[in-house]
Amino acid sequence: MKKRLGLILLAGSLILCLTGCKSAIPEMSEEEMGLVTEYAAGLLLKYDANYQPMFLDDEKIAAEEEARQKVLEEAERRAALEAEKAEKKAKEQSERENGESSNGEGQEDIPAGPVDIAQFLELEQVSVSFNGIEFKDTYPDSGEELYFALNASPGCKLAIIHLTLTNTGGGDSNVDIFNKAPKFKLSVNGGEYHSVMTTLLENDFSVYAGTLAFGQSIDAVLVADVKEEECGQVNEASLSIRYNGETVKASVYP
Repeated sequence: MKKRLGLILLAGSLILCLTGCKSAIPEMSEEEMGLVTEYAAGLLLKYDANYQPMFLDDEKIAAEEEARQKVLEEAERRAALEAEKAEKKAKEQSERENGESSNGEGQEDIPAGPVDIAQFLELEQVSVSFNGIEFKDTYPDSGEELYFALNASPGCKLAIIHLTLTNTGGGDSNVDIFNKAPKFKLSVNGGEYHSVMTTLLENDFSVYAGTLAFGQSIDAVLVADVKEEECGQVNEASLSIRYNGETVKASVYP
């Protein structure tokens, strides 16, 4: 750019030199002087080997358009692949949370039986036992420091599963079920499975995290919203537990 500007200035200087000699060049108007200067600059640029035109020809424009189109197509291809991966990952996550295996069998197909929950959830120096199930409209419904309560949905009852956690080790035991993130579902009288709620109760077993002193026991609960017609005469109840890619079904009642 600097070189071209220098050439144009040089052309202007030549014209001024020529017009200074009145006997050789006839007197010209300002417009004529401009045309002559432009013509001279064009000649100098024409014979400048380093000069490249500022405008692209049709061939270069077509090449650039083709390159731009390829970039767009590649971006679209990658976006489609990422969307496909995200959809597949979401599907697999949903299957894991619902207790479904790759062949489509659900956790309902797993027979209920005695299960060592502490061992299944990899809780060290701790035992877990069931202490029955009850049905309420509100829980808890009493207590001196009642700051949080759950209400059953219309046409439903709250199924309260009572558990006891006991430190069976030789010292303090840290229990962190919250970070293990197991999934619980409850079935009453062989009916459909209802997801256990995640609550703000201090003794919510599904999200409990705390330290049990040597020999200490605490009461904990799991709460599910169950249709009222399922809660009349209870003959059996089972708890499905999904953790670390595996599912077990434990008898809660009787």
